Amino acid sequence: MSSERLSLLPALTLRQVQHFVALAHARSFTQAAQALALTQPALTASIRQIEFLLGGRLFARSAHRLTLTPAGAAVLPLAERLLNHARGTFDDMARLIGERTQTVRVSFIPSVAGRLLPVLNALRIEQPMLCFTLTDLPNSALVQAVRDGVADLGIGVREPDGGDGSLRYQRLFDDEIVIVVRRDDPLAQAKTVPWAKLVDRDLAVFVRGSVSESLQRTGGTEKLRLHVAYRMEYTEPLYALARNGLATVVLPSLYALHLHDPELVALRLERPRVTREISLISVAGDDRGPHVQACREWIVKHI
Repeated sequence: MSSERLSLLPALTLRQVQHFVALAHARSFTQAAQALALTQPALTASIRQIEFLLGGRLFARSAHRLTLTPAGAAVLPLAERLLNHARGTFDDMARLIGERTQTVRVSFIPSVAGRLLPVLNALRIEQPMLCFTLTDLPNSALVQAVRDGVADLGIGVREPDGGDGSLRYQRLFDDEIVIVVRRDDPLAQAKTVPWAKLVDRDLAVFVRGSVSESLQRTGGTEKLRLHVAYRMEYTEPLYALARNGLATVVLPSLYALHLHDPELVALRLERPRVTREISLISVAGDDRGPHVQACREWIVKHI
């Protein structure tokens, strides 16, 4: 195709193609103009423009009759196919934009999944058009994802010294630090355990997360010598260590909510009671749209 012919394509609009198809079916300028919500002179000008751009007459006009020329009859199925394809493409684009504007990207630390996901499911039932992209991340990666705009909302731990003003933290609840031991462990006879009782015990924690920092901070403040012997990636190895009497597991209470092992028991730590603040994290002053705002408000209200 020549460059001269290509230069004509932008001037031929889908609206003009629609005008031609409507007139070809109505065979009346008056009826077609009414169907298209146009004035008759405007429709006449549009048809003249498309005929000029295509380089030939599409209609044969007489005093009482309007018919398609052989060229018009040949062009009609092509024009109809173009319109159908354009409508389908437009619907696809609108649906894509609609899905994007109704999708909330939520990142969360794994331990909050048990409390967060039922809340999001209830919101989806309340607003069926709302969709979620969900990602579980370590807390540091979650904060960075929110900061970089990869996540619209994050549910994670607010670090004691965290925050440079660029992020907004909304407190959701406090998650206390607990221990998990065998049921026949001497500590299991009490409902709560002082931190001092952990001295000289082999402790096990997650390799990542805030518990190790809490141990160091609490041990230093209380002048306790706490020994972390094991650092594990997942919950089950930690529980296996406790189940076999190899370690006392120290972890957030959220992980112990679904502990259904008859050999193990979770106990609260006290003196001091150590908690981590679970917060809803977003970019300060950033309005991601009403769908994100609705999700934020729903989480704050229901979690």
